[in-house]
Amino acid sequence: MVYQYIERTAIPAWGPQQSEPLLAAGTVAGAMDATFSNTSSLELFRLSTSEDTAALEAVGKATASARFQRLAWSGKVESGSLGVLAGGLENGDITVWDPAKILSGEDEAAVLHSSAAHTGAVGGLEFNPFQANLMASGAGNGEVFIWDIVSEFKSYSPGARSQRIENVTDLSWNNQVQHILATASDTGALVVWDLRSRREVIALNGPG
Repeated sequence: MVYQYIERTAIPAWGPQQSEPLLAAGTVAGAMDATFSNTSSLELFRLSTSEDTAALEAVGKATASARFQRLAWSGKVESGSLGVLAGGLENGDITVWDPAKILSGEDEAAVLHSSAAHTGAVGGLEFNPFQANLMASGAGNGEVFIWDIVSEFKSYSPGARSQRIENVTDLSWNNQVQHILATASDTGALVVWDLRSRREVIALNGPG
């Protein structure tokens, strides 16, 4: 049995390719490592097919402006690509990297986009399962943005700000209908958005 492990306190995300599995790990917010370092990094690991039991070493590394709250890896935006990696950071930044450039050691050139888009820590981040170029993010003050990573990273709101949600704690695209997005909040409310009509269509409320 192959037993491999990564000695990191990190948020993970799997790459889109199946023939050569890659795993990304971003330094998680709110945790301290053994060296008491306050730096943040995004590392890539390649899973080995050997039968050795060992800790995996990073095959690529990039720095980040803050620690990670969320990490998402898109599907293949174009044929043969490794997609893009997006980090939702504790300072509200959204940063997008080219994983191919991280693997080739081009740390600075790997950053495709960085934006102080949100108020407070990013609580939700996910790529659309049908359209790999679309990404949703959510954070404080009920902020929800839809990003198009092939159109100069332009972002827009899925509708007027919902009065039911405060800090977005998570979000998820519908896996059957590509223009439906759900956002959860620390108020106990879950709001469903229709991106075609650009409005809130359903709201569910729970105790917390």
